[in-house]
Amino acid sequence: MIANFFQSLNEGAVDYLLISGQATVLYGAATFSEDIDLWVNSAPENRERFLAALRTCRATYYKLTPPFTMENLLRGHGFHFVLPGSADDEAYLDVMGVPPRVGEFTTAKTAAQWKETDWGRLHTIGIKDLVELKKTQRLEDYPIISKLALAYFDQPECLGSPSDFQWALRNIFTLPELHALFAERPAAAHALPPETPASLTEFAGQWRASGDVSESIEQQVSDWMQAQISRLQNVDRRYWRGIIAELKPLRSGGKLMPEGAAV
Repeated sequence: MIANFFQSLNEGAVDYLLISGQATVLYGAATFSEDIDLWVNSAPENRERFLAALRTCRATYYKLTPPFTMENLLRGHGFHFVLPGSADDEAYLDVMGVPPRVGEFTTAKTAAQWKETDWGRLHTIGIKDLVELKKTQRLEDYPIISKLALAYFDQPECLGSPSDFQWALRNIFTLPELHALFAERPAAAHALPPETPASLTEFAGQWRASGDVSESIEQQVSDWMQAQISRLQNVDRRYWRGIIAELKPLRSGGKLMPEGAAV
């Protein structure tokens, strides 16, 4: 059913990008993801093409889904669907028209890649935009972000420039991946971002000198990373607070789409 769904998207010329969990799997930063997440171009004609693809696959609405209107798409709401299959083969689909922390769809599309998968050829968001999308409240997303930062150096658009290293250092939140970056890309230890804290500067200096880092400096860098994660979690929390507040009156007023209803 999932392969049929993506075939319907491609045959219907739907403008979409695969994002979140399945995208991280395709970039090798995660091993499994249950749901399918899509960023759909919110242009009116594309919305109609996407709805047609859902109907072709007999999709139904899932929980807490507002009406799939242009207004709700542009306000950043999430929409939840079920793609039917056998009793143990249903697929859950989450869709957004305006995801947080990324720019315009047309800009993101220029950095996207077509990935060959068991479901066919899927248009997949670029790593840098994927990293921004993964800066959520979920603590488990930050090791994945760190792996994506390393995976970026295997992408054709990466030049291995100082700015590439600085981007990676801003998006690594685990000590193993930081060690891996310096081991695999020694030039990174010479290309620290201007806002680098003293602990990370010392970490890089010790690495350059001996290839090893003291436990006390590792702990300081780990504490700094945790503070960065907490800050990003709060940013995501504040973003979704407004979206959730808009859902509450829709729910109390019976205006959410009925769970199980056909699209």
